[in-house]
Amino acid sequence: MKKRNLRSAAVAIIVLNFTDLASQAANIDWPTFGFNVQRTGENPFESTITASTVAGLQMHWSFDLGAVTVMQPVLAAGVIVEGLPKDLIYMGSEHGDLYAVDASSGSLIWQRNLGSQLTGCSDMPDNIFGVSGSPFIDRTNGRMFVVGGDGNMYALDLATGRTRSGWPVPVTTDPLHEHNYGGVNVFNGVAYAEIASYCDGVPYHGRAVAINIKNKTVRNFYPAGHRINGGGIWGPGGVSIDPATGHVFTATGNALTDPENFRFSDSVVELSPALHVLGFNYPGLTGFDVDFGATPILYQPPDCAPMLAAKNKSGVMVTYERGDVSAGPTQRLQIADLLGGQFNGIPAWSEATHLLYIGNSSDSNSEEYKHGMVALSVDVNCQLTLAWQTIAGDNFQVVSPPTVAGGVVYYGTGAGSQLLAFDALSGTQLWSSNTTIQGPIYGAPMVVNGQVFVGAWDNKLYAFGL
Repeated sequence: MKKRNLRSAAVAIIVLNFTDLASQAANIDWPTFGFNVQRTGENPFESTITASTVAGLQMHWSFDLGAVTVMQPVLAAGVIVEGLPKDLIYMGSEHGDLYAVDASSGSLIWQRNLGSQLTGCSDMPDNIFGVSGSPFIDRTNGRMFVVGGDGNMYALDLATGRTRSGWPVPVTTDPLHEHNYGGVNVFNGVAYAEIASYCDGVPYHGRAVAINIKNKTVRNFYPAGHRINGGGIWGPGGVSIDPATGHVFTATGNALTDPENFRFSDSVVELSPALHVLGFNYPGLTGFDVDFGATPILYQPPDCAPMLAAKNKSGVMVTYERGDVSAGPTQRLQIADLLGGQFNGIPAWSEATHLLYIGNSSDSNSEEYKHGMVALSVDVNCQLTLAWQTIAGDNFQVVSPPTVAGGVVYYGTGAGSQLLAFDALSGTQLWSSNTTIQGPIYGAPMVVNGQVFVGAWDNKLYAFGL
C-alpha cells in the first residue's frame, strides 16, 4: 500500500512538473524595448488581458529598485534558475543597479551594479544617472546586452547575471560627460547603442555605436562630427532596425554650434548596418534646442510603402518612406504644442488595428490634437489622419511611450503618476492605476503573459494582473 502511494505521488509530481513546464513554454519573451527591433510597441500574442478583462487589473506586487527608473523592463520566459524554469523581468535603476526579478512573485533572483555618475544635471531627482536603456535579450545564447552607467556594454548571463567572457566593451570612455539613454538593439551579430549627455553639458559627442558581438570591433556615427559638441541621440528606444534590409534608423539632437542642424543633427537618418549614411533629412524645425527626443518607429500600413514616424521636441511628428528619407517627410503633423519642449516619447503601431498611437504631451497649437492618448489611422493615400483621441492627464507633461497588447493601449501620464488603459479601437478609457503608483511614470509599460509591468519614480517596479 505504501509503495503504491509513493508511486502515485511520484506520478503526480511528474505530472505537475510537466504542467509547469508546459505553462512556461506557453509564455513568451518581451525581449527588447518596444517588443521588436522596429520598436513598434505591440505585443501581438497577449490574450489574457484584453479590452473585456482589463478593468479587473489589480496590483500583484511591487519591487523596490532603490532609485528612480526611466526604463521599459524586458522579460525572458522559462529561464532555468537552479534547475527550475522562471519568467524573469530585467529592470535597471538610475543608481546603476540592474535587477532580475521573478515575474510571478516579485522576488529578487540576482542583482548587479553597473555603475552610475553623480552629475550637475537635474533631469534625475538626485542628479545621479545609471542604467537607463532597456537590455536586449539573446535567448539563443542565454544572455542579455545592456549598457551600464560606467559607459560599458555588458553581456550578462540571463540566469546568474555574471559577465560573459570578452565583455564588457566601452561605448564611451567619458561616462562623466556622455550617457546612454536608449535600449540596446541587436541584429545580425551587431549590438547598437546611443550616446547623448547630461543636460547638454560639454564636452560630449553624440553618436550611434555599433559593436560586432563576435570580434568586439566598434564603429561610430557622429551626427555633428567627432569634433563638434552635441548631436546627441536621446531616444529611449535607441536605434530602430528594418529586419528586411538591416538598415538602422535614428533621430538626432541639435549640434552645439551654428546652425544647430549642422551636418546630420536635428535630423532623421537612415544608416547601413555599419553606420554609413544612406539618407537623411532635416525637416525644418521651429525654435532652438529642438532635439528629436524619440526613436523612429518603423511601421507598415497595408498597401503602402514601409514607413517610419518620429516625433520632435517641438511637438511635430514627421513620417518618411524607408529607403527614401532624403526626399523629405511624406507628412508632418503638429501633434503637440510648438513651444511645449517636452520629450514626447515614441508612438506605437498595431498590426491588429492598423492605428498609430501617441501618448501626447500637450494640446497642439491648432487645438486639433489634445493631450492624452491620440490614435491615427492611415487613409487610402497612406496619410495619417485622426481616428480618435481621449484627453487624459495634465497638459504640458512629459509622458511615457504607449504599449499595445490584447486590443488595449497603455501609457503612463508622467508626473500624473497614473498608468492608464484605453480600448485600442474606440479610445474609451477602460482602467486606471489610480493612486496605487506614488511617483511619476516616464518609462513605457510592458504587457506580457497576462501581466502589466511598469517602473516609476517612487523607486518601484509594479506588476498588475487579473
